[in-house]
Amino acid sequence: MKRGIVILNVLKRYWMLWYGHIHFRLMDINCLAYIGLIGFLLIFFHKAVIRWPLYVLIHAAIVIAILEILRLGEKYPHKKILLIFRMFYPVPILLFAWKELGVLAPMFFGSYWATGLIIHWDKLIFGVYPTVWVQKLYHPWLDELMNFIYAGYFTFFFLIPLSLFVRKKKKATFAVFSLITFTYFSNFLFFLFLPALRPPFVPILQALQIKQQTGYLFVEINRILQAVGGIPGGAFPSSHVAGAVVWGISALRYNRKLGYALLPLVIGIGFSTVYLGLHHAMDPIFGYIWSAICYPIALKLINQRGEDPLIHHDAYITREQ
Repeated sequence: MKRGIVILNVLKRYWMLWYGHIHFRLMDINCLAYIGLIGFLLIFFHKAVIRWPLYVLIHAAIVIAILEILRLGEKYPHKKILLIFRMFYPVPILLFAWKELGVLAPMFFGSYWATGLIIHWDKLIFGVYPTVWVQKLYHPWLDELMNFIYAGYFTFFFLIPLSLFVRKKKKATFAVFSLITFTYFSNFLFFLFLPALRPPFVPILQALQIKQQTGYLFVEINRILQAVGGIPGGAFPSSHVAGAVVWGISALRYNRKLGYALLPLVIGIGFSTVYLGLHHAMDPIFGYIWSAICYPIALKLINQRGEDPLIHHDAYITREQ
């Protein structure tokens, strides 16, 4: 008992010495909490996860790497390269967390047990399998348009935060990443508790595939993106849709012109996921619902933490008046 208390005191002293000065933003808490939590849970829940100890070590290493990025960024605030790492590190963390779901999604149950349930909901509500029925609409120009909308989503990860960063809106950039990481990581947790296969990995739906998409440039681009970044699970609710909506609303909040320009992509993203056969119809529907839940919660959190530049700017003007 005494030895445990001594170890805890040493760790606490080390933490305060090394990381005690860090100002943790909501995006930092989101990243550290998700990566740390998944790494910890893997110790106890790792059904169907091959080489799970390796993932535990990787998660521990990522937590340390994030803390070091924050420490160095705070220690040398005027070094631009460190500022860029400090601000944009959530992007590779999000991409890593998404990709590893291809292995970790069945960690609790050992299977994608929710697949049949979601397919049943689709058939019950729509009377058809939506990803099968929509093949009737396939036409080269529409195929190309839907693939453009779907692929355009990936530009949000760089276009929106960079548009703020280059305009020296540092606080707004941090705020956007806080809103986004809260949405994605909470959505990823949903994937673990309701693991479901996406339509391309469901035999019953693939057997009904009667028509292939044709098109031009973006059809091929999206095939490459799916080959590189696609995973079997990560279906319900659609993080593609939830993320796109929160990206879009965040852009409208902090860079209104860009937000309006991206609005058609945000609106069309849900239909494109089903049209392309990458999501069940229930996935984008609940993706929109999930974004409607996450955005106000995350916005309230950054307001409470004093991280929303718009709120504090308004307060400053009020005091001056």
